Amino acid sequence: MNNFFDTFVVEAATKRYFSQLTDPVSAFEAVINSEDAKQLNAMDDMSRYVNRFIQMGRADLAAEFVKDASNGEVPSVSALERIIGHNELMGAAFFSRGATASRTLGRIVIRDASHRVRGYGSGFMISPRLLMTNNHVLRNAEVAALSYIEFDYALGVDGRPMTPVLFGFDPQVFFETSRALDFTIVAMEQVSSNGEEISSRGWMHLISDSGKAVAGEPINIIQHPGGQRQQIAIRANKILRPIDDFLLYTTDTLGGSSGSFCANDQWQVAALHHAGVPDKDESGRWLKKNGSVYQRGVDNPNTINWIANEGVRISSIVAEMRSRSLSAEEDSLFAAAFDPAPSFETQFLANSNSPALSSETSPPQQGISIGQDGVARWNFQLSFGPVGDPKQKANFINQSPIPDSPPAPIPAYQLPLQAEQIESVFDPRGTYYDSASDKKNVDQYYEELSEKLSKKELFWALNSLLKDTHHTSLSYSDARHNHLYPWIDRHEDETLRSIYSNDIMAEELFVAERAALEIALTQVARNSEITLLELTPERIDLEDAELEATNVFNCEHVVPQSWFKGEAEQRKQKTDMHHLFACESGCNSFRSNVPYSEFSEKEGADLQGKEVSLAEALEDPDLEAFRPMCGLRDKRRFEPSAGKGAVSRATLYFLLRYPGVIGDVKSGSKKELTKSSVGILLDWATSEPPTLYELHRNAEIAKVQGNRNPLIDHPDLLLKIAFEEGFG
Repeated sequence: MNNFFDTFVVEAATKRYFSQLTDPVSAFEAVINSEDAKQLNAMDDMSRYVNRFIQMGRADLAAEFVKDASNGEVPSVSALERIIGHNELMGAAFFSRGATASRTLGRIVIRDASHRVRGYGSGFMISPRLLMTNNHVLRNAEVAALSYIEFDYALGVDGRPMTPVLFGFDPQVFFETSRALDFTIVAMEQVSSNGEEISSRGWMHLISDSGKAVAGEPINIIQHPGGQRQQIAIRANKILRPIDDFLLYTTDTLGGSSGSFCANDQWQVAALHHAGVPDKDESGRWLKKNGSVYQRGVDNPNTINWIANEGVRISSIVAEMRSRSLSAEEDSLFAAAFDPAPSFETQFLANSNSPALSSETSPPQQGISIGQDGVARWNFQLSFGPVGDPKQKANFINQSPIPDSPPAPIPAYQLPLQAEQIESVFDPRGTYYDSASDKKNVDQYYEELSEKLSKKELFWALNSLLKDTHHTSLSYSDARHNHLYPWIDRHEDETLRSIYSNDIMAEELFVAERAALEIALTQVARNSEITLLELTPERIDLEDAELEATNVFNCEHVVPQSWFKGEAEQRKQKTDMHHLFACESGCNSFRSNVPYSEFSEKEGADLQGKEVSLAEALEDPDLEAFRPMCGLRDKRRFEPSAGKGAVSRATLYFLLRYPGVIGDVKSGSKKELTKSSVGILLDWATSEPPTLYELHRNAEIAKVQGNRNPLIDHPDLLLKIAFEEGFG
């Protein structure tokens, strides 16, 4: 049987739908499409919108949304459009990330004790060892032990069927299920029959916070409808609203899609697809597309008139799992589901039975490939809107090459990236720190600076020096990918660390972002019918910003961008590497634009017991909060757990380089550094002298953009400068 759904599950979903929603689905779509802020806000919880902004890396919009709501105003539609608007600029990264996601999902073949096939479902990896699907697909450990999953049941880059890779389930290691929430999480066999390791498929990690998809937002489902080869329903499908532990959406699916993931446009898993909602007559009988009554056991399920679909919210599944008593081994396996997978965007090497991709001529690739011309190609069955008759709905994508590029050199981060060519973005450019050479450079840099200056005169003399020698202003993408991450922000052990915790950040995260950017830029060039060299820095920065907003790390501006002033100078302020540091994105959002300060020992001890989520901290701007391995914050203060010396010197540098930008604001909704806080920064800088890491950064930044941070070169100047001159 190709169509596999559970009548009990469908009836439960239908009851929820019609008990709370009395209008037909078209009425809700009309509200969503109208983009009416008041109506949209009524269709979802404010906290879920706030969480969604945070997950998009837009803490500023979350704060704006909360402010409007707290003032009794309807949150502006301009903020909501950042979520529900169709932004063409995100399209380039969308397909490469979708290709990554497609590797994690396979077709589950459900068998009985006689090894007869009883139906099909879908399932996806959530960690290196665990897979998630529906309870009605794998009801118990016995069924799981008899069944198996087929990955790569899809089309290869040449449009021909690939050779599926089969894995069995290992329910003795891990098996958890819930009938009420219709989920099953089961361990996989670690190696397939052909020797492939299950961890090589990648996984869709779980995010416990709610709000990964909100009313009006597009939703995407990669699936095996009717047991067919892998297909995807994208973008034209929207969230209708959450109902308790479930999400309603318009995405159309067929039997066999049960157990697929529902993802937002950043390919974060919002829900586990599990049921459709059929249209009903006044007697509660299911209706077919032609309006007649559907007869169970007689009519083809494909004839049912499905009017909506329902998924189980991932946040509800996580809450249920965390309430269970797991063994230490089981708890460790489940905990891995919250760690992002390394990038597989250019590692889709798999077997294919297509003669066109013989292993003797070129390595076979699944889904996405990058040719010598630098073009990313992804071949799959694509359906915009309802998934139905595959003969009518399937399209095939095989991208044509972009025009030949001129022979001029292309920056490294714009070149096509092959997986076997890069395992790290680390790019050493000489000795980590040559103290003798740098001492000469320091002496030469300050040789004309008079030693007989007042504090105020010294401030302005240093300002002139820093401004005059700042000869190079990079694009934001160039600064991050060509300089900060490969070399400048590296520690002596070659690692990148989060500035506010000093925690090592996985190299795979930076490799993944760089690979995604390269693929995205290639896609943009192809779509625009131009060469990579013709992409403007502004367009590159736009693509880069879209990717950075969804990463688990980003670049922290120790002086928040919301404080910047002067349109002509804002680009320099944004890309000045003296105040840019790698940072875990959750901590970056937690700090938001709150200025540095400190808490008393008693305040700090009290806050240790007030750990809150990011959403809670943003919903209440006055809330005192604590985030492990990040810091303490309240309405006006943020005290980091680590990096105080480095960030204080970077902030004081900013005052010297850009006087008048930081406003001495003590009241109102705007929060910036005050003159009274300078003493705290001076204390931090004095108690934590410049480290080898800072000396390295300062020397290497000077080589690129020209100027230096005098507070690293001469810490003795800290108490000789009138920093109050730098305030607006």
